[in-house]
Amino acid sequence: MKGVEGLVAAALLLVITVAGGLLIYNYVMNYLSLPQQYVSLKVVSAKIVVLDSTSMLTLQVSNLGNIPANITGVTVYTSGGTYSVSLSNQVPAGSTIAINVGLNSTVTSAVAASSQVYISVNYTSNGNSGVTDLVKVPVYY
Repeated sequence: MKGVEGLVAAALLLVITVAGGLLIYNYVMNYLSLPQQYVSLKVVSAKIVVLDSTSMLTLQVSNLGNIPANITGVTVYTSGGTYSVSLSNQVPAGSTIAINVGLNSTVTSAVAASSQVYISVNYTSNGNSGVTDLVKVPVYY
């Protein structure tokens, strides 16, 4: 029994290598072309209006991603401390919503006594959580 000639063996190896390369190329290209799901929340505008012993935080939040996000809270940062307010709002993908948040007297006192106030928005989406960038908030009396 004779073995396969060298030229035929080389041709078979070349065909197998090219076929394997094509399979790997197709797999990688299909994987990379799958749409990625992501959330990108941004606070577009925010302001606090102080009314006697309470205040109102008004903000607009945009979802620049392609899946909806659930806003779970707002964190208010003052020179007197950090205060969390729970929320439950949904921002659809590609949309901007307006939210009015009533702030209690404790937060209002801290806001009134602070020279600078910042906020961040906490959110969840598809089991993941995130926080927006800090935004400086003007305070009106």
